[in-house]
Amino acid sequence: MIASLAPLFSGPLADYGENLQLASDQQQAIAGSQLFQPDYFAEFIRELAARHGSDDFMALTSIWSKWYFCFIAPAVAASLLLQRELPIALSDVGVILSAAGKPLALHLPHEGSVLPPCAPFARFDALIERHLKPVIEVMASVSKASPRLFWSNAGNLFEFATTQIELHRLATFDCAAPARTVLESRLRPDGRRNPLFAPVYYKDVGANEPQRLRRICCIRYRLPGIGYCSSCPLDRDKTPE
Repeated sequence: MIASLAPLFSGPLADYGENLQLASDQQQAIAGSQLFQPDYFAEFIRELAARHGSDDFMALTSIWSKWYFCFIAPAVAASLLLQRELPIALSDVGVILSAAGKPLALHLPHEGSVLPPCAPFARFDALIERHLKPVIEVMASVSKASPRLFWSNAGNLFEFATTQIELHRLATFDCAAPARTVLESRLRPDGRRNPLFAPVYYKDVGANEPQRLRRICCIRYRLPGIGYCSSCPLDRDKTPE
């Protein structure tokens, strides 16, 4: 855990304390820019597929990306609750992997700096443009899946983090507004499509709380022994094919 971020990791964000670490920590990491070189990542996914006995590169890369994108929660929380800009561009980080290839954390070169006043998309530029965009381009190329699948996975975490931040003890009135603006904008300020627009929706099912559903299925159910996720938009009563 990064000491200066410790106040974030209580209540709804308690499980994310180890997803960001300092490069001075002793755990070995591979440079993010190396892991996501297309040839390197392709070989990494092939080895992962062989280890899991699966040839479904799309589903395997998708579920791996969901583990990887867990760093989004503390990164967004640091921005919204501590007004802290973290060095999370892909070129700045290392990735800590388990012996089985599961992503455990990002190594950051330093603890970040005070976030200057900025517009919502500028606030998350390092996250969206300089980390998620190049990573998702490689994931899509290697797995042959649509980039929309991986943007949906990232957006699911981004929206979840935003909702949890609003419940945090450090939350102030409208502190999550910049993230909500990103989630609710069809277009970016320059007119390009916003890939994080509305990744989930809430369906009234007559219960106390509406049901949270993804707009795009993560297809994890296609892997042996893995069921539908809790936000799956498919009919989870049917048998996966």
